[in-house]
Amino acid sequence: MSNKTQELKMQELKDMFFYTFGIVPLQNYGVVGDGMTDNRLKIQQAIYDAIEVGAKYIFVPKGEYYYENQLFKANEVIFIGNNVQASIKDIEIRQFPDLWNEAQASSSALVPVGGIILYSGKYTPINYLECNGQTVNTIDYLSLYSILKGIEIVDETDVDETFELPNLSTGNENTKYIIRAK
Repeated sequence: MSNKTQELKMQELKDMFFYTFGIVPLQNYGVVGDGMTDNRLKIQQAIYDAIEVGAKYIFVPKGEYYYENQLFKANEVIFIGNNVQASIKDIEIRQFPDLWNEAQASSSALVPVGGIILYSGKYTPINYLECNGQTVNTIDYLSLYSILKGIEIVDETDVDETFELPNLSTGNENTKYIIRAK
């Protein structure tokens, strides 16, 4: 696979991740994070698009994003990033790992048990397991077992002792699929 094909596949996976979770990626609007280029129209378009499709978040990549004048309806979306070196004049950028941890603590609805997501962190988050075909104890993950097997568990003694997780690969060492286990 050529480098260009790999780059396109990686971008496709990133876009799928963002849009699956209602996140509009600002980098898709051609913004320039040099601290001098006026990005107002591009940022404004991202805000309007997010509102139109019902997305709550706009992801801000590493960079210093400058704009002239005023942004409208910026308070109707949440700007998030995963790098403390991401900034937009007069806009608070919530850091994605903190936002993720807050969401996990306050809502199991973000990703339901059995939900599979693309993840690029080094360590698998709490309540998730890597989709690498590993065998796990059924009693430890009874809800996940029930969902993956498509059965309602009436008696916990009437289940398999272990079960295998899906075996999914991204083909990239920096990303992996994880499944909500608890």
